[in-house]
Amino acid sequence: MDLMLPRLNALRDSEDEAAIAGAEYCHSTRLSGVGVSLKDDAEALGMGVSVKSDADMLNMGVTAKDDANELDMGVIDSAGSADVVMSSQDKVIVGYWLVRAALNVALSRGANKNKLLRGTGIFEDALQHYSLLSTKQYSSLLVNVQSQARGGDVSFLLGGAFASQWPSSPLNALKACENVEQLLLQLTQRHTYRWCSLPLCQFQRFENADQIMLVPQFTGVSSKQLQFSIEMAFASVVALMKSIANKRIRLSFSFTESRPRNIADYETHLGLKLSFNRAFNSICIEKNVLRQPLELIAQSDCSAESHVSLEGVVSNSATQTKEGASIELQNRLSLPDFVRRYVYASSNTQAANIGLPELAETLNVSVATLKRKLKEYGTSYRALCEEVQRNHVLLLLSVHKVSNETAANAMGINDLPNFRRTVKRLTGKTPSELRI
Repeated sequence: MDLMLPRLNALRDSEDEAAIAGAEYCHSTRLSGVGVSLKDDAEALGMGVSVKSDADMLNMGVTAKDDANELDMGVIDSAGSADVVMSSQDKVIVGYWLVRAALNVALSRGANKNKLLRGTGIFEDALQHYSLLSTKQYSSLLVNVQSQARGGDVSFLLGGAFASQWPSSPLNALKACENVEQLLLQLTQRHTYRWCSLPLCQFQRFENADQIMLVPQFTGVSSKQLQFSIEMAFASVVALMKSIANKRIRLSFSFTESRPRNIADYETHLGLKLSFNRAFNSICIEKNVLRQPLELIAQSDCSAESHVSLEGVVSNSATQTKEGASIELQNRLSLPDFVRRYVYASSNTQAANIGLPELAETLNVSVATLKRKLKEYGTSYRALCEEVQRNHVLLLLSVHKVSNETAANAMGINDLPNFRRTVKRLTGKTPSELRI
């Protein structure tokens, strides 16, 4: 504790609120012993909150799998900016199938094609299978779709349309998955597939004794887009799992929003296991479902030459589509995702210097440049640190329903009034409200 106090005092003197937020969180989580384990080559950084020693009884984390490195769930924290998509204008999204699906859905719902592409920098006649888009371009397209297309189910239709493209896109390699767990991990946590399926969404994974919880974290999505993006991402995961596994996978969903009027759309596209007014937006899956083998899908229209093995894509980060187009897949994190993981990882180190300047140094950029790049994505270091804190609070109180004393101790907060104020500031609810 004493090692951290001089650092916090210095940060307060400089009035760098962002650095204070990050340092205070890392200080508090280190006291609790709850953070992300820094395994060899940081292979498990992206998997969630790991449990150490006296926190084991809370069962709050994700156990690193033996093949975590193969699934590319983490990133070496000293790799520098080369492994990070630093700018929202960097072209990393394999966008051909995503754009075609978005246009098809929007046009079927009365949208004007010219207005859909206006301001996006996307030109339909220039789209090729190997075309790459930036997160800014793709986000702009979805904003136009949301505003132009009519109907409360457009987000769900988009998710289903994206999934329908998988046999001819780089995702066709996922037919080599052997069971539900491998398919789920590839879809939701492997970066190479993220950039051709859910480029604006990365899932954080938590688990307890019985189930796995996937909490979506978005990049380049405004507050007005958030619910639309959540619905689209969840529908896409459901449709992809069903199409690739050749059967309906039992999933349940929770939403922070109130029960919607168009509940029938949710039930049609996601299923009946829905809950609202919850602490998390999340996808949950029972562990016994994960062990189920995938059924073989008849691929009569796929030639031997077009078959792509999962092992080949994982090792080479490249794939060949059904049409024969060779595509180099991006094995990189978005900057906001890197920052989230950095905060988790730093919370479990013994070094005192874990603020914004140190993050900038890790990425080999100046603090001013880092702030500007995060602003491009519509976020800040402080906002991302608070997101980390909020997830920690919600996990403790809403999922594990521990007492105020236990949660406060886990967060490194010494007095209960301060703990209650912190919870209210982060979540808008009291601890007792979060346990309901």
